[in-house]
Amino acid sequence: MYSEIGDEVSLVIKLLAKKIATEYEKIVVKEKELNEIKILALEVKGYRELNIAEALGIEVVTVKYYKRKIVEKLRLENIKEAVINAIKL
Repeated sequence: MYSEIGDEVSLVIKLLAKKIATEYEKIVVKEKELNEIKILALEVKGYRELNIAEALGIEVVTVKYYKRKIVEKLRLENIKEAVINAIKL
């Protein structure tokens, strides 16, 4: 009997761990997308990479990473095209 309860508790713990990991991943993805949007918005305002990094409290290399991701997601040649598209919208 105790063995069955232990097995059930173990299963519940595994399921909870998986659920927590899934929810955490969703939060991380949303945070990355928000950073991309913030960086693009600051690019539109004419901020340079150092200023963007300072404004968001991240490293310059992280700003460069997000800018590259923005360009890739939008299938553009460079961040300037992304800025132009953002201004048009």
